[in-house]
Amino acid sequence: MNATRRPITFDVTHLVSRLNRRATTGIDRVDLVYARHFSASAGFACGLHYGWRSPHAFDAARVRRLVERFNRKVGDAEAPAAEPVWEDLQAWIKDSATSGTTPGIRPHRGFDEGWRAYLDQCAMRVIDDFPRKAPENAIYLNVAQSGFEFHRFFEWLDRRPDIVPVFLVHDLLPLDYPEYFRAGYEDRFNRRVETIVRHAKAIITTSQSVRERIIAEYGRRRVPLPPIQVQHLPSPLGPGRTTEDDDPNLSAKPYFVMVGTIEPRKNHQMILNLWRDIGPEAPKLVLVGANGWDNEPVINALTRSPILGGCVRRVSGLSRRAMRKLVANACALILPSFAEGYGLPAIEALTLGVPTIASDIPIFRETAGDSALFISPLDGFGWKNAIEDFARPGSASRLEAVRRARAFKPPTEKPYFEAIENFLGSL
Repeated sequence: MNATRRPITFDVTHLVSRLNRRATTGIDRVDLVYARHFSASAGFACGLHYGWRSPHAFDAARVRRLVERFNRKVGDAEAPAAEPVWEDLQAWIKDSATSGTTPGIRPHRGFDEGWRAYLDQCAMRVIDDFPRKAPENAIYLNVAQSGFEFHRFFEWLDRRPDIVPVFLVHDLLPLDYPEYFRAGYEDRFNRRVETIVRHAKAIITTSQSVRERIIAEYGRRRVPLPPIQVQHLPSPLGPGRTTEDDDPNLSAKPYFVMVGTIEPRKNHQMILNLWRDIGPEAPKLVLVGANGWDNEPVINALTRSPILGGCVRRVSGLSRRAMRKLVANACALILPSFAEGYGLPAIEALTLGVPTIASDIPIFRETAGDSALFISPLDGFGWKNAIEDFARPGSASRLEAVRRARAFKPPTEKPYFEAIENFLGSL
């Protein structure tokens, strides 16, 4: 008998949709961590992909192959023998080279992006490992909520009352801060919430803040509340710092790292403004993230500003090993977001014992506790002072931040999934 008592069917629709893209968002990484764990578990039954009237089923072996491929694609597998983007970035940080393409940006494409991945993606959208299907009394586990705005995809759950749908709800930010999302996205997201409210027999979430918001939303809609499990996510970059993460040549150069999709909610514009204000003597800044919406001001600044071109680089597609080294040897990770559902980069940095400067918003207070330095996302002067202070050799403030970061007790993967499986086993 597996820990969950019921067989697990895992929705792979989101993973398939990301086959021909570089997947660097927090939801992508969490979806992969879940798929990796449950596809290897004894109770795993099959994968499901949305269909018109019913989902297509993938057998366990196909799901595991998909996970292995996705691991390589997003760099969660071992690093390749040569990683040009990382090698170029290291050389730039160390001042030994500034080669590359457009100033401020280092593009990267995955090993199988393009037509090959697109054709595979199309095939997986219609494939069915007949006669595989969701077994009776299974738990249907969905982490990403991709396509939840299309209610017809989930009509099959009405015909399968034996199935227990469990959804991981990351946040309800589009309902609370529609100004930080594309026009019309609030309505689209509201339809996603309707799917959750209609079908969820249990919910997993990542913080007490989000749990309270879910309770309020159910109350507003006047529907019974399902069981909710709160569990802080572990770092997708893996466990704590090791000697392999240390690089004296990198740490000797003052640089900062900011991780997040390029979009207004992440507050890149404020950071670039203060970096420009510091001037040519500014420490180096590495932006890690995919393109989001309304990113033109940030991209224009990176490609056209001579000051920023010399001290700011943007990358994507780094392997996990490279990301660990990049973050582990930085002066600090900076997270000036206006709003977040969880803030995985803070957990990643603190797990590696790296000082973290984060927005003074409730979610970071909950997840980072006393281990981060908090500054209002509107306080540009405060951010500028902190950056300049942390960049100074022997800074007392930075040494204190290192001490606090290394005292952080991070959530880890084994107890995380033990708690999740215990919750699923109680349903």
